[in-house]
Amino acid sequence: MNDYNEIRKVCEENSEVSGKLIDEFLIYYAGGRNNLEYKMNQAFASYKHVTKRFQKEWINRLKAQYIAHRIFKKDGLIQSLMEQPPIKDLENNSREYLEFQAGNPWRFSFSTIKANPAENFFIMEDVFSEEEFLLYSPGVKETLLEKQALLWFNLISFNGKCWQSFGPIGAYSSFEVDDIFFFATELNHKIEDEQDILESIENNPIPYMLLLSGSSAPIIFDKNEQLIHAVSEYEMDSIDTKSLADSFKVENNRDVYRLSLKNWNGPPHFADAYFDEKKHIILLSSMTDSGFMALAEGLNKCGYNFDSEPAIRVNLSMIDTASEILKRKIILNEYENMFSKEQSPEEKEKFEKLNHFLKLLLPDINAGTEPDIEALAAKAGVDIETARSIIEQLM
Repeated sequence: MNDYNEIRKVCEENSEVSGKLIDEFLIYYAGGRNNLEYKMNQAFASYKHVTKRFQKEWINRLKAQYIAHRIFKKDGLIQSLMEQPPIKDLENNSREYLEFQAGNPWRFSFSTIKANPAENFFIMEDVFSEEEFLLYSPGVKETLLEKQALLWFNLISFNGKCWQSFGPIGAYSSFEVDDIFFFATELNHKIEDEQDILESIENNPIPYMLLLSGSSAPIIFDKNEQLIHAVSEYEMDSIDTKSLADSFKVENNRDVYRLSLKNWNGPPHFADAYFDEKKHIILLSSMTDSGFMALAEGLNKCGYNFDSEPAIRVNLSMIDTASEILKRKIILNEYENMFSKEQSPEEKEKFEKLNHFLKLLLPDINAGTEPDIEALAAKAGVDIETARSIIEQLM
């Protein structure tokens, strides 16, 4: 059984040494060698369209976290730094600390909280390696006082008793493991499995660090249905539209058929399949988990064999965040617009007002403050009942 008082003492002693040694000396010393600071600034500059939204203090903390990872990661700079005179001249306890860290590489971890056995202590599970580890992190505790999180992203180091977090805490209100997998594959289409993702983070953590820009976005619900994008694509030579007609509304536009599952093809599910005669593929798409399952089962009853779990499942917040970070529009369903009806001027105006209302609302939601619904609705030109309905669904 863990003696958390004893472990806490080790953690506090470790933090005292690392605070002076890393924060006040090693970050700056390492940054000045081998053009590391210049290369880091160049790497961050590639994402200035995102970093401009952060306070300068946060950017500095992210950069310090980046350099710390470069120093202490597996095969990191610490090996060569240990031979430098300023390091050799350090006091014994500082040298011993660095020698221990050199043998215990730091790493970034996407993880979930399994338990909170003592104050500032958390049993975490890495969502990609499935490893469980004990984390000491006052920063995680402070974050939990402000908001709940589905997923955490921390740079962690081992102190001989447990792991500790270093630098900014990534706490995501609407990102799940599938969202991170999606982001990683959008970042690099060659990524195929969990090990590839771990290597991607190790090689270039900056894009993953910048997911902080979407960390406070809420999960969107329509009543009890979580709104997501669920998509699967299969090779298929042909379809029998007659056999599908009882359960599906069948539409055709040039070489593409849309198969809309009856009773599931409207909001919030939008459960549709698209068969492309030229490409010989069928795309299953839905905005809810239950809608996708119903779509797959509906097709399977007509003689097909589709998995009820989508190949891609991603929250709406990740689509927006990934699109911003990667500077490109992400399209999961290239066929959707082929069957969309032209909006009337009245519908467009209504949609624009709703979008304006959401943009006015998000700062209050992100800050955890109570929004002035009447004032925001009046400013956006949205009627008060619609505004209250939106707030209720978001909450």
